[in-house]
This record gives sequence, structure tokens and C-alpha cells, in this order.
Amino acid sequence: MSALPNCLGIQFHHKAADVHGVKIHYVLGGPVLGTAPIMLLIHGFPQNWWEWRHVMPELAKDYTIIVPDLRGVGLSDRPHVGYSKRQLAADLQGLVSQLGGERVHVVGHDIGGMVAYAYATQFPVRTLSILDVPIPGIGDWDRVVQDPRVWHFAFHQKHDLPEALICGGREHLYITTFIADRAHIRGAFSTEDMAEYVAAYSHPGAFRAGMEMYRQFSQDAEDNRAAGQLPSDLKVLALGGDKRWGPVMVKRVGSMAVNVQGGSLAECGHFLAEEQPAQLIQALQDFCR
Repeated sequence: MSALPNCLGIQFHHKAADVHGVKIHYVLGGPVLGTAPIMLLIHGFPQNWWEWRHVMPELAKDYTIIVPDLRGVGLSDRPHVGYSKRQLAADLQGLVSQLGGERVHVVGHDIGGMVAYAYATQFPVRTLSILDVPIPGIGDWDRVVQDPRVWHFAFHQKHDLPEALICGGREHLYITTFIADRAHIRGAFSTEDMAEYVAAYSHPGAFRAGMEMYRQFSQDAEDNRAAGQLPSDLKVLALGGDKRWGPVMVKRVGSMAVNVQGGSLAECGHFLAEEQPAQLIQALQDFCR
């Protein structure tokens, strides 16, 4: 388990909560609960809460920060079921509710962006921020799934095969290559960072859980289409790296939302919080204030 980031007296703590019979691990920091708005940061694949380490201290000056491991990942429980984005979002809303929160700023990257979108279709939020990801069933989804850059969508949805080929010794090779291929600034990831991510998916059942998140894409698409437009008064930030999905993010999310802003972070690949943390911090601060 990597050391928690501390900055300017802001302390972060490992916590756990039982939500719907599943123990969810999360990191908590910033102002005492109830004294500041809550910001929920949701990681993607193949990462865990640690992907937010560079932005947590600065954001925690103004927001109570909740940074969970999704069901199935890292130090959270790894049940065999429950990996639709609606269920993952319900887990997180249950966590927020237990902590006394109601409307929160929801920020999600990659798979976490899909979860953030599902959160906003089910529960009231202050703002919604989606980072560098297509959304199942929404916007250009049908075209995206044919893009060779997302070859892994089909591979990860193949039952049992990814686990058989990767688990038991190849997790480090797969995860480090997966991240490097999608990063513009590869030096943003230290050896220790990569070890954290490999460990998060090396617990028994964790890699399978990650694959189950992809295997639910058809259901997620149905759920998102059935949910219809996002609330017209909801502020939405759609950001991506200029070397990845940034140029299409506003149009993509704008197909289902009225009040969308955003675009690209400069000199950035897929991993906004690690490749360009200062740009992301500024964008979130400007948007959420």
C-alpha cells in the first residue's frame, strides 16, 4: 500500500465502509465532513485510488475529498457480480450517504467516467466531470467501439480468456504496457506507481473484476439510453488529453447534456491527473467554484 499524500498539513486517511454488503476502501482528506463541499474522485482501469495522488492535496484545500477503490479493485471487496456502471455508482452513492453527503461534485476518469455518468443519471449531483472516455450508448459510442485504439474493449469482454492469459505472472507486463501505450508523458509514472497499480489488480479476483466492468458495456449502454438526457441544469465538464480524446469530449457528452464545457489539456495523453495535474487542478477549481 503506497504512502498517503500529505501536503500543507492536509492529512489523508485510509477508511472502509460496508455498502450493500460490499466493503469499499476509500481515502478521505480535506475539511471535516459537513464543513465543505464533497468531491468524489473515481479511478479508471487499470488503476485504483492512487491515480489521484497528485491532485488530492490541492483540491483538499477547498473540498472534502473522497477517493474510493471501486468494487473489485485494490483494497475493496471483490464479489462475482455487481459491475454494471449503475451498480458501481450506487456503491459510491451509498458511501457518500453514509458519510452524510448529498449533492457532491463527481469526477471520473476512464471507467470511472462511465461510473460518474451513471451516478448523475441516478442521483442529484453538484457538478459532473468526465475525463477522457467514451460513454456506453452515448454520442459516438457505436463508432468508438470500432476504433483500433480501443482494441481492448473486445478482448476484455471475452469471458475467461484475459484472466487465463494474464493472471498468475503477467499482470506487471500487461498493466505497465497498457498504461505506457496510452500516456503521452510516460515519465509521469514511477516504478512505485506502476507497482501500486499492478498490486491493485493482483489480489485474488481483482483482475477478473476489472474485466467484468468491460463485460457490462452492453448493459451499460442500455441503461444510459433508457436514462435519457441529463438534467438540464446540471453543469458538466468534459475533458481529455489533446493526444487522446480531448478534441471530441465536449461533443460526445453534449449529445446528452445541455450545459457542457471543457476540451483538451495540452501535451497530455489519457492520464490527465498524472500527466498534467496542474492543468487538471485548475480546470476543476474553475469549473466547480
